[in-house]
Amino acid sequence: MAIGVVGGGLVIGLVVWALHTEKKRVAAMREFAEGLSLEFFESSPEELATKLVRFQLFNNGRNRITKNVILGKTDVASIAIFDYQYTTGSGKSKSTFNQTVVAMESESLKLPNFTMRPENFFDRVGSALGFQDIDFDNHSRFSELFVLKGGDETAIREFFDTKILDFFADRPGICFEGANDMFIYYRGGKRQAVDGLRSYLEEGYSTYQAFVERASRS
Repeated sequence: MAIGVVGGGLVIGLVVWALHTEKKRVAAMREFAEGLSLEFFESSPEELATKLVRFQLFNNGRNRITKNVILGKTDVASIAIFDYQYTTGSGKSKSTFNQTVVAMESESLKLPNFTMRPENFFDRVGSALGFQDIDFDNHSRFSELFVLKGGDETAIREFFDTKILDFFADRPGICFEGANDMFIYYRGGKRQAVDGLRSYLEEGYSTYQAFVERASRS
């Protein structure tokens, strides 16, 4: 009986701690947005949700939640940064994934549809068995770091010139998806600390600039 009481108290304590932590994050992200004169929403506006469904990340698993959404717009691009989570599996195999995602949209972007994520041992085994992973003989560093996939391999290979391959090779650990005039990126399973959001946004702008410069080389 005493063990049950202790266990129940521990669970309640963990729930209270989680709620308190989440409340602090909401307040901190709201303050961050206001400091940059950006809009803040505790949940995803419908317009953003509609645009995100094109990406694989937002079709994974179940119990998908987009929250703490920060939106901004300039003359050339729209940007969003937000927390996103989803769940896969059940029972002992159940896993919940959390990440902070940056999304940028601009008419200046002309991207092939592709997904890119860090490569691991099982990916290398899968590649040896014939599963898709677009590698570049002239850029082994990129090919060793990332799994790159997409429906139009020819268009993807043409887009990923040496400068783009260098750009991403200098950013290991990133997950990325491109689709026409919009892209998203995140670091899998990891929410960004609020005090790191500014540099996270700056990384988004540097990626946007790299893509705009790529378009000028066409």
